[in-house]
Formats: sequence, C-alpha cells, structure tokens
Amino acid sequence: MTLDQLWFSLSFLFVDNEIDYEQIAKEISNYDIKVIEFQLFYNVAPICSENLEQAISPIWSSFEKEELIKDIQKHAINEKDITWRNKLSANLYKFKYRKEWEYLKEYLKQNYTN
Repeated sequence: MTLDQLWFSLSFLFVDNEIDYEQIAKEISNYDIKVIEFQLFYNVAPICSENLEQAISPIWSSFEKEELIKDIQKHAINEKDITWRNKLSANLYKFKYRKEWEYLKEYLKQNYTN
C-alpha cells in the first residue's frame, strides 16, 4: 500500500456521513500505528478537515482521489521537516478529532494489527 492509498483511506474520517471505521482499519492495517497517526494529523487532516468545518459540508461520501492526493502531496511533510507550527496544528487536529482517532485505533488493535 502506498502513502496515496493510506491518505485516501484516512480521508473517509472527514466526510459528512457515517464513518466505517472497520473498513478504514482493514485498508490501512499494514501500516504501523505511528505512521498512521503521523499521516493522519500532519498530512491528511490539514487538507480534509476543512470539509467538516463548513456550515454545509460539500463532500458527503468520498473525496475525489486524484485531486486529494495532489493536494496532500503539495503540502505534505515528513518527520524530519516538522516545524513548531506543524506541531501546533497537529495537536489541534488531535484534539478536534480525538474521538475518531480513538475509534479507529480500537478497530486497528482489535481486528487488524499483526
């Protein structure tokens, strides 16, 4: 699985619809939980969370994959390039989406981690 697919799978946490945590966990279970957490809060949330922060969310079922990947690649960071602003943003996302992250971790731990 590529980072592109990980990003796309994690984007389903930010659609304005019921979240299928089990399906997301199945799709990303090959990744280490620390990699998932980093990618979620440093690369996916900064792009996708905007959908849920609008009065009427434009994306209900799925982000357009190619467009999403391009947007994330344009702004993506790796662990070596983290600034204090990135840390601050990530901590905000960790707070705002802590419930979703806890649910996802539970599915990963219970059913799909090796």
